[in-house]
Amino acid sequence: MRCSCGVAYDTVKRVFLGTMPALLAISVLLLCAGRAVTGETPKDWLIHTPADFPAPTLTDDGRGNLVFSNGLISRTFATEPAWGTVDFRNHLEPTPLSMLRSVMEEARVMLDTTPYAVGGLALAGGAPHAYLVHPLNLTADPSAFHFLSYRTSAPTAPYPWTPGARGSPQDASWPPRGLHLAVTFAAPATAPPQHRCVSLTLHYELYTGAPTMAKWLTTATSSACAPTPPTLRHVSVELLGLNRPFSPVTLAPGDRSGRLSVRTSLPHSTAVLWQNDPALPATPGAREPVLNVTYEAGPGTATPAFESFRVLLTALDSDDAERRGLAERRVTRLLAPQTLENPIFFHLTDASPAGFRRAVDQMAAVGFEMVIYSFGSGFKLETLNETYLAQVAADVVYARARGIEVGGYDLIVLDRGHGGYGGNVGDAMDVVGADGELTQDACLASAWLDKLSHFTFTFVNRTGLSMLETDGPYGGATCHSTAHPHHRDADDSVYEQTMAQARYYRELRARGLYVNQPDGYFFAGAQKAPMGYSEQSFSLPRWQDLNVNRQGLFDDTFHYVPTQGWMFVPLVQYHGGGAAATFEPLAENLADYEWALAQYLSSGVAACYRGYRLFDTPATKAVVRKWVRFYKQYRDILTSDIIHVRRPDLQSIDCMMHVNVELRNRALATVFNPTASVVEALPLRLPLYYTGIQRRARVFPEGAGEGEVFALDRDFSIDLPVTMQPRTITWFLIQSADD
Repeated sequence: MRCSCGVAYDTVKRVFLGTMPALLAISVLLLCAGRAVTGETPKDWLIHTPADFPAPTLTDDGRGNLVFSNGLISRTFATEPAWGTVDFRNHLEPTPLSMLRSVMEEARVMLDTTPYAVGGLALAGGAPHAYLVHPLNLTADPSAFHFLSYRTSAPTAPYPWTPGARGSPQDASWPPRGLHLAVTFAAPATAPPQHRCVSLTLHYELYTGAPTMAKWLTTATSSACAPTPPTLRHVSVELLGLNRPFSPVTLAPGDRSGRLSVRTSLPHSTAVLWQNDPALPATPGAREPVLNVTYEAGPGTATPAFESFRVLLTALDSDDAERRGLAERRVTRLLAPQTLENPIFFHLTDASPAGFRRAVDQMAAVGFEMVIYSFGSGFKLETLNETYLAQVAADVVYARARGIEVGGYDLIVLDRGHGGYGGNVGDAMDVVGADGELTQDACLASAWLDKLSHFTFTFVNRTGLSMLETDGPYGGATCHSTAHPHHRDADDSVYEQTMAQARYYRELRARGLYVNQPDGYFFAGAQKAPMGYSEQSFSLPRWQDLNVNRQGLFDDTFHYVPTQGWMFVPLVQYHGGGAAATFEPLAENLADYEWALAQYLSSGVAACYRGYRLFDTPATKAVVRKWVRFYKQYRDILTSDIIHVRRPDLQSIDCMMHVNVELRNRALATVFNPTASVVEALPLRLPLYYTGIQRRARVFPEGAGEGEVFALDRDFSIDLPVTMQPRTITWFLIQSADD
């Protein structure tokens, strides 16, 4: 696409988003004044679909190197004198930028007490480490695991998922489209015999239409390792010496100033470290850090069939928080697409057969889609009682006949130990502290893993339950027991528990269950976690609760896709707050109840409406039905990414806007007026760049009428006049009028 002056649309974008160097930006503006345009500008992957980009390739560059590229990023590997990364380029700019300043080993491992480099490629002595000078003078570490072979294949799905399930996009690709590269390494000849039986494989994946690369490590052992294979004491999966601006300004944990997003596939046991480079003192003045993606401790496990977490690297072209968030959310959609499922659910506090059926009938009447036996409802997952299993199975049959799925709540690990408020699973299965004392959490690498799995899958098989809300999943605790069957000691306990929790979620996913969990196991198959969430806020007066949580929702959707998080609406009392905090009686608090429905459904974010009924009068029923119908009518755009227009400060209006270049409805902006004042023709600036609209937008107030056409400014924005009464919500549907 090109602007009216002939300059590529995506180039002009970089001027206005501040992602282009100043001199280059000035050049673009001069071109807009009348100069000719030459050359092509890379397509902006955030406003184009994967179909607009080439498939990843692995090619020989003619100099003995292999180039792994998808047109958005490329990584070049030397194969001689050893395997290693010799270039890593960001192709998001008109002139590709080299992210790499030095050459390092491709990974590190420690077998028993012996450290090894993987690949072992390095710059020869005297070469600067602050930048690369090609052709490189390379050397190889003879004591490293050395390159044997490589192979390519299509990516495989780490767990099953079906596009289109529970309102998710029908056209999502799973497994993701891309190319998988597996590189195998053998132990050095100098290694002891018990280590020479181990082979390592580094896995790399590139994906179509995203500047993202995944990397992970696996091990295999031959029969010569029996009966006691080596222990993998340490693993660094990724090591990169990066240039700025791709490395952060400081070494502080959580510094996200670098233009390389680095995430891992597991929420616990992993560490993204930016560390001082010991090679840089030889180049005075250079101070860029080394990226080391590793384990916080361990893994400390035996080598047969070890699989590490996955490192997810995404190249960025901007420091803009919105653009960075959109990039990371796009990767979540690509590699954890089950998070896009979006059922409308109800947390039921009355689990009696009569209470269940009343609630299901109400849900069917207003369009809700899933009922969850809530905490405190009397629901029991951990039982083999035949009578109870038959009762729940009958409930499930009743609900399914009315188009309603059924799920249930269970507290599974945290606070399930000695003195935990969820009830002790048994002292023999609790986490043992460093002092030898039992703690309040269960150990998921104890026999509790077997019991929990038996309870869970027996219950699911016998009742037909299709959803689980697993509160308190494994949260990172070290267990010092040496008697638990699924870990050996403290060294491997974090790794084994994390992997056990991930396998548990993958098994639920394999059975098609929808999974809520208050943690980050999204790349293991989980689907939803708390968003903008503080349990204490649900004891605030309703109006305060709604506004505080809208602020949290606004902030958290920089990092989460809307369908990835849940909010909470305490129809009945949760922790406290009494009548001022709860929405019951619903008819008496209808204004606040409608605000809650509108706030969450218009944001595309599921809320836990927790109580024993959804309506108590025809008027309440009509309000619930109105907003559910709105959500279902515009579900595709409401579950699309959010542009953060104005954060709630309660001094004026606030706004969030969903955008999707692939839909006819390119955007839907919801505007809140939480003040006690009338807003009269207040100009609201809507940034429409990410809608893909180039010149003119047609805006429909609450989807009605013929719409009004607005010309986009040079920064792809429009000024929309907004008039609102106090404490009201309105919305605007936006389509392209470019044709």
